[in-house]
Amino acid sequence: MDNPFEDYPGYLLRRAAGAKLAHLSRRLEPLGVLVTEASVIVMIAHNPGVSQAECGRLLAVQRTNMNPIVRRMIERGWIAVHKGRGRAQGLSMTPVGQELAAAIETVFVDHENWIMAAVPDALRPHVMPILRALRLAEDREDETPLPDPASA
Repeated sequence: MDNPFEDYPGYLLRRAAGAKLAHLSRRLEPLGVLVTEASVIVMIAHNPGVSQAECGRLLAVQRTNMNPIVRRMIERGWIAVHKGRGRAQGLSMTPVGQELAAAIETVFVDHENWIMAAVPDALRPHVMPILRALRLAEDREDETPLPDPASA
């Protein structure tokens, strides 16, 4: 069957991201964390004292989703809450959380290496610059109007 979307970069990016995310989920399962939880844990481990709002913003996790994630992590003894800047509470890792963060990072590094191994050697130097350009375009999305399809 002809797939008319095979020449659409957005389609290919979504398909590739979905497949790689499913693989990462399976790799994290033995640690008892979901991908978003794992990302939050690593972000807090690298940024002790980060607020819940800052962490969510950095990871593009909506505020309404961050609260239950953080609450579960506190209940599991992975993170601790302390006074932060202003009214915000700072988040930091407990010793158990630090061990979990290290295990998660090992999974992340192995997963990223697995992804890059699927890319032909000659193309590897181009992967990260392309992905960073797409990521930076997301930040400018509100500033840059999309071209009008009628004028094309």
